[in-house]
Amino acid sequence: MKMGVKVKVARTAKELSDVYRLRYQIYHVEEGFYQDNKSGFVTDVYDSIPNTVNVIAYNDLGEPIGTIRAVEDSEIGTPSDSSFDFTPYREKIRKEAKENGADEPQFVSAGMLAIAPEWRNRRDVFRSLLRMAVDVGKSMQKTHIISTVNHETISIYKRLGWDLLAEPILIEEIGTSIVPVAISLDVIYQWAFDSLIKQRKLLEHFSGCFQWYLMDGNTVLFEQDDKGDDAYLVTKGMVDITCYYKESDKRIPLAHLVVGDMFGEMSLIDEAPRSASAITRGNTELLVINREAFWQKIDENPAYLRDLMSVLSSRLRSADERAILYAHAPVQERLNYFIRALEQYALPDPRNPERKISKTGVEELAEMSLTSPQEALSFLQTLEKENKIELNKGKLIFLGTEFSS
Repeated sequence: MKMGVKVKVARTAKELSDVYRLRYQIYHVEEGFYQDNKSGFVTDVYDSIPNTVNVIAYNDLGEPIGTIRAVEDSEIGTPSDSSFDFTPYREKIRKEAKENGADEPQFVSAGMLAIAPEWRNRRDVFRSLLRMAVDVGKSMQKTHIISTVNHETISIYKRLGWDLLAEPILIEEIGTSIVPVAISLDVIYQWAFDSLIKQRKLLEHFSGCFQWYLMDGNTVLFEQDDKGDDAYLVTKGMVDITCYYKESDKRIPLAHLVVGDMFGEMSLIDEAPRSASAITRGNTELLVINREAFWQKIDENPAYLRDLMSVLSSRLRSADERAILYAHAPVQERLNYFIRALEQYALPDPRNPERKISKTGVEELAEMSLTSPQEALSFLQTLEKENKIELNKGKLIFLGTEFSS
């Protein structure tokens, strides 16, 4: 049975203790590294540097199941420098920046990745840990990430576009080989957040403040009248927003939110109870920002509040538009509305930038538009005949033809 996961920056003493104990369990107990260490923790000098950030993932039972660390470059270097000389890479990047009139590059090291064995087949756990580390690097205003990774995992980094700086290097202290890698933060940030391009300004303003939730389908995020402290941004999957009349207990669908949609944001502004309920539909990933973290950022820069108001205004207009669609629009109009929305959030095809891919199938489109699967399939097949899309194993491939209707 799949379980939910919450990924966050470790800030409390307990969370940091969980980080160090999980490292010990993976590196010492399981993999046999650091054999002289009997403390129950794995730490090093870089954990004492003020701006070091550890990310921790917990399952639904509150057990730590994954961690990764970000360490900014300093006078003592980074953990990655202890096993490989990144000086030539740094000099190359600085030279390129100078030639292009760019600012002085700033480096951050990502490492100490540890994931509990039973969670390693969950790619979303690794992705969310890495994405959180990328967000931390962005909040530090760094330009490049360097790392040394286990040679057994190098194929993952190659697929994500990391540069391999040398052949595998045997590290006798830990009894395995590592590969030095590096990447531009802009490149990896695009991988991490490209599907949320419409919320780019909001993401950049509040980088370092988010948590990441990986939720199973049919998970209730909050109920109508609950006290609310968090706002959510859909990064994968779908969320149903409903309300009910207390007299009849009849639930009314208000919206089916998809990637790029934000909800619950009024809880950042006031402490009023939730005005509707939210439940996931299928496996769903969410970025979450808490009210306290939000207002800390606002205190640092009040201009951020203006941008949130712009998001709120856009959301309210969109909610009104969807409510009218659900109540009055015919099937064809609803399908047209949601296919255009999917196209906006679709990602470029790496093999053909003129094409865009949405990981959405017939069933999902039918659910969004409150139509039957047969109606959604017929609609998509018509678009396919018009050479506007291709249907491919549960994905929609947009062929670059503009949707005029």
